[in-house]
Amino acid sequence: MAFDYSVKTQKNIDDVISEITNKLSEIKFGVLGTLDFKEIFAKKGVDYPHQYKLLEVCNPQTAKQALDSDPTIGLLLPCTIAVYEKDGDNFISLAKPTELLSVSSNTELESMGKEIETKLIQVIDDVK
Repeated sequence: MAFDYSVKTQKNIDDVISEITNKLSEIKFGVLGTLDFKEIFAKKGVDYPHQYKLLEVCNPQTAKQALDSDPTIGLLLPCTIAVYEKDGDNFISLAKPTELLSVSSNTELESMGKEIETKLIQVIDDVK
């Protein structure tokens, strides 16, 4: 099984990020930060010709519940959505929470991961 859910989009990357941010707020998720790899690499003297932005997204109540259940789960937080360009096309990818949480033996987190994943995939499908 793939660890990611990825779709192609015809929209430009900045529009996708704006729309994802708005849709996430509707389901009580927020963007904690955005990593712009092209910009980060440029500051380090590394030429990277493609746009690649990584959104760190979180639902605070769910994250608290996960951390209360197992503090080491924080190593897998927050959820990440990448918006990037490859071979002239733009993509949106989600690191599947169910796959990430599968490394834990905490079965309580399985249903939480599935619920989060379903919501985030819906956001991506709505935006694409």
